[in-house]
Amino acid sequence: MENLKLTRIDFRLIHGQVMTRWAKKYDTEAIVVIDDRSASSALLKKILLGAAPAGIDVTVESVASAAAKWKAGEFPTGSLIILFKNTETALAAYKAGVAYPSLQVGGIEGAGDKKNVYKNVVMSTAEAAHLKELGDAGVNVFFQPIPEDAEYPLADALKKF
Repeated sequence: MENLKLTRIDFRLIHGQVMTRWAKKYDTEAIVVIDDRSASSALLKKILLGAAPAGIDVTVESVASAAAKWKAGEFPTGSLIILFKNTETALAAYKAGVAYPSLQVGGIEGAGDKKNVYKNVVMSTAEAAHLKELGDAGVNVFFQPIPEDAEYPLADALKKF
């Protein structure tokens, strides 16, 4: 899917300045949020739709609906960003058939027993295992919280475990 410009994990999903900057960088026309909880909540959907930069079409899908639409070629055709809230959902979507080639980790929720792996990005052992499984499947996984940061490879982050 050549129009897929960015696939990103950010526990905040669509939020203010950071998302606006990524959207500008890729001249984004559409954002697909893949998150079961958000997809099943009218309130969370409304919040996400309202948080998107002006002029960007946002859809919120469950893992199952996203995989079905991906396989059917029904994802947006314009310049696209896919967002996940966490590593578990990113892995589940990939296994379900959303075959993205790369995954940028921008932010993982900080609660619990987690190690700092790059700048302000923290990760648990389970989250590291999810990302390693994606990397082993051929996905280029890297850490890059903001556009000015250099891409930090998954292999370097995994050395901290």
